[in-house]
Amino acid sequence: MQPERPSLTMPAELTRRARSVAAGDRSNWQIPEAVDAATVILVRDTPAGPEVFLQRRVNRMTFAPGMYVFPGGRVETSDPDLPWEGPSGQPFARPEAARPTASFRAVTAAGARETWEEAGTALAHGPAGPVVERPARADADFGEWLVERGFRVAGSSLLAWSHWVTPEVESRRFDTRFLVTRLPAGQGAVDRGRESDHSSWFRPAAAIAAAGAGEMPMLPPTVHALQELADFDSTAAILAEAAHRAPRPLLPRPVLVADELQWQLEDAYTGEQVAW
Repeated sequence: MQPERPSLTMPAELTRRARSVAAGDRSNWQIPEAVDAATVILVRDTPAGPEVFLQRRVNRMTFAPGMYVFPGGRVETSDPDLPWEGPSGQPFARPEAARPTASFRAVTAAGARETWEEAGTALAHGPAGPVVERPARADADFGEWLVERGFRVAGSSLLAWSHWVTPEVESRRFDTRFLVTRLPAGQGAVDRGRESDHSSWFRPAAAIAAAGAGEMPMLPPTVHALQELADFDSTAAILAEAAHRAPRPLLPRPVLVADELQWQLEDAYTGEQVAW
């Protein structure tokens, strides 16, 4: 299923920025750098089919307020130093001079940390295998807890699903790797209330329908991930598909066609146009 085109109904300021970007005019709008980020699609099986965990961001957030999202956030410079185990390969496309925060280790560590902070789920392994226990204190530092218990981020359990870069018209931009993983046995996911005010499990098709009805606002990359996930009837099938993916970094970019503002999808690193 192809990603949906973003709507051209935008605030006047974003339209002005889009025209500057499309015209190559950097005097009116300086494009902010996209910082590395990770988001984690937690999936679980139910008798009715796979479900995913979504959270509604509080309205005070600067980026995507009120939107339903998967747990995630920016990659911190300390994330590559978290105790970690996983593959040495990198399933995401990246520039030759990638930042340390763009490595697969950094991205998966950030995804695990953010999932713990926002959903209370520990994506970690110990000497006996996957971790079931969680810190006694909800505000425990994830990295310190890993070190104290001899645990490691389960990097091999986090698989690449998709890769999106925030359009250049936004003032806050992220180079976001979407990772998918099964909810660990014996664990759950909760709303920690740090950046969200509602969290729950949803069938992908139901979430898409709610988004279309205006009941669950979402950014296009979230909708597109749900559209793809809705095609699978089990978590095992989703993970089998993810095991073979090497996502391209997709960037919606404005273009001018006969002075009309339109959007095209590009590879964010190479500039190559990608079919919608």
